[in-house]
Amino acid sequence: AFVPGLEGKGDLSNLTLRASSAWSSEPCACDAVRVRVKAIGLNFADVFTCLGLYNAAPDGAFVPGLECSGVVVERGADATGVEVGDRVMCVTRFGAFADHVEVPAAQVQPLPAPWTFEEGASFLVQGLTSYYGLKALGDVGKGKVVLVHSAAGGCGLMSLGICQRVGAKAVAVIGNGGKIATLRERFPSFLQEDAIIVRDRNRFGEQVREACDAIGAEEGADIVFDATLGDFFQGGWDNLARGGRYVVYGAADLTPSGDSIGIFGWIKLAWKFLRRKKVDPLNLPGENKGILGFNLIWQFDKAAELMRLLDELNALDLPAPKVGATFDFEDLPNALRLFQTGQTTGKVVVRV
Repeated sequence: AFVPGLEGKGDLSNLTLRASSAWSSEPCACDAVRVRVKAIGLNFADVFTCLGLYNAAPDGAFVPGLECSGVVVERGADATGVEVGDRVMCVTRFGAFADHVEVPAAQVQPLPAPWTFEEGASFLVQGLTSYYGLKALGDVGKGKVVLVHSAAGGCGLMSLGICQRVGAKAVAVIGNGGKIATLRERFPSFLQEDAIIVRDRNRFGEQVREACDAIGAEEGADIVFDATLGDFFQGGWDNLARGGRYVVYGAADLTPSGDSIGIFGWIKLAWKFLRRKKVDPLNLPGENKGILGFNLIWQFDKAAELMRLLDELNALDLPAPKVGATFDFEDLPNALRLFQTGQTTGKVVVRV
């Protein structure tokens, strides 16, 4: 298979396309399947991985990538629920940036018949991330108010869709006004006009307060779902209602720009890190609210729990994910560079 591998973490330019013959003489693992990849979904974890900032990534040269879709070409003797020739979508603990992958059968799901491979490569990671964060940790439900950061991105749109299906109210946070059209197209009647925030780091807390007031949430949000942090943490935390849950799954505001961090990038990152807002656990009983964080990759060994959550998510019958940008396989590094800017909407997908 042709795969891009990392010669060294810390620099996007080290992501190179190379040939591999790893499967030429080895049979498929008994509980796994081999998939000819048709599309690869990108996630912010991929950017952090390539910049050397992702502590879940293995040491040395390896193949990054967390999700893909394709066609099963080989099945292990003990793999169940899937057959050769099936159209599937997969989650992997790295290795998805390839034209073939071997994946445990438990991490493979059938691709819905109407969906494209690009849509299939956009569902599992962002779907499970959004549902695990909102439901398992946030206890989202009818009447709850949810502040969704990066609302026009892959996880953001998925989260808004979940809120709509369960009867929750939402306040959507976006980085620029050009993304309003994406929200309006996806949710023409769900989001109130005053519930969309084009964030301003100088007055974000005030913006959240105004949006919550506009939808009748006088105490603030019951759940904040945040993959941004940085300068935008305090405004959400200050407007979290009594009994509220602040759920963190990323830190996009701390993401360096460029192919590598460099000395000035590290200084800037350190400055942001040292100036970040902190929560004192001693104050939490008095404030009656909490903060939780997660990384879905650390849940991969809890297959039964993830399958239960996936069944619940599928029962919501959400529409196919929005694919915002597509790139050819050979152009994967540039897809990551675009994703790194935060200017995309929906999912960024690489076609193989």
